[in-house]
Amino acid sequence: MESLRAVANRQVVGWIRPEQLPMAAAELLVDGHDAPSLVELAGCSGRERSAELEQLWHRALDELGVQQSESESGSEEVERWALHDIAARLASGEIRSMPEVMAAANGLDGAEGEAELRFLRAVREGCCEGCVTEQATAGGSEPFAAWEAQVRAAAAALVAGRR
Repeated sequence: MESLRAVANRQVVGWIRPEQLPMAAAELLVDGHDAPSLVELAGCSGRERSAELEQLWHRALDELGVQQSESESGSEEVERWALHDIAARLASGEIRSMPEVMAAANGLDGAEGEAELRFLRAVREGCCEGCVTEQATAGGSEPFAAWEAQVRAAAAALVAGRR
């Protein structure tokens, strides 16, 4: 059920666009989740209207027992999940670049507790995605390297606190 929850949360925070929903549905079917609307969505090309794809997605979530209120847009709980997901993917090496961290964290405001707040503050100290991309492309600088180390340390602390 975790993969289903993760996909639902990623869609809510905007990490999965409507045209990507058919592939996400197909992957969920491979993982063993089964619902008529999920099968129908997996058969779509991704070129259908966004509203149609999203309607099938929400119907599939209902059929799979995922409560819509648990994954509403702007939900603080989903944003907190996203912070933990970013931190875990950074700590594991799945996310390798700081511009990816900035892009993923963009727009997330839901943070609770010292570890989440410290991670979010550390990421935001990187100025903006453009500055971070420029620094990363140029090979960085001493302040950039210090900021990156601070973000990675905050991510590791957030991941360690979840265990």
